[in-house]
Formats: sequence, structure tokens, C-alpha cells
Amino acid sequence: MSQLNDSDRSLDSINSDHIAPSAVMGLCCLIGVFGNVAVVSVIVCNHKRGDLNFTLKLMLNLAFSDILSLLTLPVWIYNLLHGWTLGLGACKFTSYVVISSLYVSVLTVTLMSVQRYVAVLYSQYWARLRGTGKRALLVALWVLAGVLASPAIALGDVVGQEMQCKWHYRSDTEEAATLFMEILLGFVVPFSILVTSYFCLHKKVNQTTFFSSQRMTRLVTSIVVTFFIFWSPVHITNILQISAVLLKSKTLKNFVKNCVDYTQALTFLNSCVNPFLYAFATRCRKENTEQSTTSQVVSTSNL
Repeated sequence: MSQLNDSDRSLDSINSDHIAPSAVMGLCCLIGVFGNVAVVSVIVCNHKRGDLNFTLKLMLNLAFSDILSLLTLPVWIYNLLHGWTLGLGACKFTSYVVISSLYVSVLTVTLMSVQRYVAVLYSQYWARLRGTGKRALLVALWVLAGVLASPAIALGDVVGQEMQCKWHYRSDTEEAATLFMEILLGFVVPFSILVTSYFCLHKKVNQTTFFSSQRMTRLVTSIVVTFFIFWSPVHITNILQISAVLLKSKTLKNFVKNCVDYTQALTFLNSCVNPFLYAFATRCRKENTEQSTTSQVVSTSNL
């Protein structure tokens, strides 16, 4: 996430080098905003405010954070192609907004997995968490995302011949430490929690029921795999950049710069996939409920 528009290529190569990632970002903006707005509309129209359970509130939270990050894409596309012309303050603010919203997205998906695990296996404890406690969880999620995104304010700058908005590190140590914390807090910890929660839930449910839901298995797998596919490339790039800094390798550093725009585009693709993924989750729950009701009716008729 700290790799936003990190490029030092010459003006002559901007059009050819940045057209592909810019096109992907533009497509993400169109599809992602429409998809997430549709999710918000469906949830709000089909449920009254008092009827929203915590899972639906998390889905709304995810949609809002994705919309917020996607709405900044036109600015970043222009920055890629023409450089930054909005001033230093706008650079810092826009960087902070997009990075904090991406962190909210990651943390929301992580909290979904924890909530599902606790609500299913420890329902008595989850029931004790009243509406105030659940609202506090959502507020804490945004606060934490804001704290994690705070380096954007300190490091965001307009630099280079292209006058692009990117992170400007004052030393190699600062760069390596910032990227390491981003990898740890933005990927390793959330992904570990995500995998552990769903693995323990799936294992426990299978032990306590006579059958396992193939739809649920596919859904859980898709959530984990999607998170890994869209977020691992940018953090692999971060690892390579840390290696380039520590080894002082210009070749590796140039390779990383050529990959940054494409790995960044994948993170925004994740914001496009989220609404369809969780809409499918809602459909699966509805189908499972209908199948369960049908089974009960058949069983009763047999009696």
C-alpha cells in the first residue's frame, strides 16, 4: 500500500509504461463502485436499520471502505499519466484516505472471520456483546486503520522529475522498517487470523454435525484464496524492495519499480471482487436455509 505510484521513469515513457495499470484501475473504478453501491442499496432496501445484524453491518462497512478507496482512483490514474498537480497537502491527504480505506477493507474481512468463529462456536459469549459493544468494534476498526495509515501523512511527498505523489523515505532504515511493518500488520497477521479462524470453524463444525456443507467449504476457500491472490503480490514486492535496500541492489530496485503499478492494481481488483463474493455468501446462506426448511417439511410429511 505504501507503493502508491512509486515510479521514477522519464516523462517519455509514461504513456507506454502506465497505460495498462491505468486501464485496470479505471475498470476497477467503474465496476467496483457500481458493485459496492449495489450491495449497499440491496442491504439498506431489504432491511430496516434495527434489523441489521452484525454480519450485514460488516458487509456495509466493507462496501463503504471499498467505495472510498475506489473513488480516489481517477486521481491516481491522472498522477500516473501526468504527474501530481494538486499540491503537497492534497498528496498527503489523498494517500492517507486510500491507504486507511484499504486497511479498513482488510481488517473488516479479518473481523468477519473472527465474528463467524465466535458467533458459531461460542454463541453465548457473542450474545453478551450488546449493540454498544458491536458499534465500538466498528469504530475501533476504523481508528486502527487510521493509525496504521498514519505513515502516509509523514512520508507522502511530491518528488522526482515527474512530480509524482509517492512516499519519500529519509533513510534506508526508515524505508525497510516501514515496509516490514506494513507486511506484518497488513498481510501476515490478518491472513493468519483469517486462515486460523476459518480452519478451526470448519474443523469444529464437521466434528459436531453429520455432514459438511460443500457450498460453505467453497465459500471459505474462495475468501481465503481471494485475499491471498490480491494482497500477496504487493507484499512480495515490499519484500523485494526491502531486499533491494539492504543489499543496495539497483537492479532489484528497478525491477520492483516496474512491478509496483501492476501489484497495486490487484489490490483495487480485490475491492471489485468483494461485493460479488459476499453477495454469493448471502445467497448461499439463503439457499441453505431454504434447503433446511424443505428437509424439515419432508421429514414432517413422512411422519
